[in-house]
Amino acid sequence: MVVRFNGTLSFPSIYRGPPSPEIDAAWARIAHDVLPTRMTLEEILKAGEVDSLSKVKYPAKFGGGFMVSMDAPHQLHCLNLLRKASWPEYYGHTEPSFQDTPEIVRMHLDHCIEMIRQDIMCNADVTMITWDWVQGHNIPYPNFNTRHQCRNYEKILDWAVKHAVHIDKSEVHRFEDTVDIPLPFHLMHHDA
Repeated sequence: MVVRFNGTLSFPSIYRGPPSPEIDAAWARIAHDVLPTRMTLEEILKAGEVDSLSKVKYPAKFGGGFMVSMDAPHQLHCLNLLRKASWPEYYGHTEPSFQDTPEIVRMHLDHCIEMIRQDIMCNADVTMITWDWVQGHNIPYPNFNTRHQCRNYEKILDWAVKHAVHIDKSEVHRFEDTVDIPLPFHLMHHDA
C-alpha cells in the first residue's frame, strides 16, 4: 500500500511527545512481546536456516514444528526502548530494562541501535526527498512528506495474533537430540 509519510517536525502522533499512558499504550500495541508461532523444517530450511538441532521445537501434542517469531515487533521494541531512554526521568525507575546493571543496560541499548541500523541498511528506502524554498527561510528545506510503498503493519499484527502458539513455558522441553549454541556474550554476566 502507498502511504504518504508526514515528516513535519511538529506533526502530532500518538507515538511521539512527552510520556503518557496513551503513548505507552500505543507503543505497547505495536511493539508487544514477541508472539511465538511455528515453522516446519521445510520452511526453516527455505528461510536459509540450517542448524535445526539447536532450534526450539514444540512438542507433538502442540502441533510440533519450530518456535519462531517475527523481527518487526522486536525492531519496534528496540525503537521504543530508545524512546524511553530519551525520557530517563520518567522511565528510569519503572522500565524493567533499565533496572539491570549500567553495563547490561548499555549493551541492550547498543544492541537495539545496531539492530535498527542493520534493518535500515537492509531495507534501504530509496524514496526521494525533495527540497523546497520555505517562507521565512534563506536556505532550502527538505520536504519529508513523501510517498512510500509500505506493508500493512495492522495485517501483520493480525496475522501474528491469529497464528501465535499459546503454550506455557513449562510445556517447552528440550528434545534429546538438541544441541546448544555458544552462550551469547550478553548472557555471560547476568542470570538468564
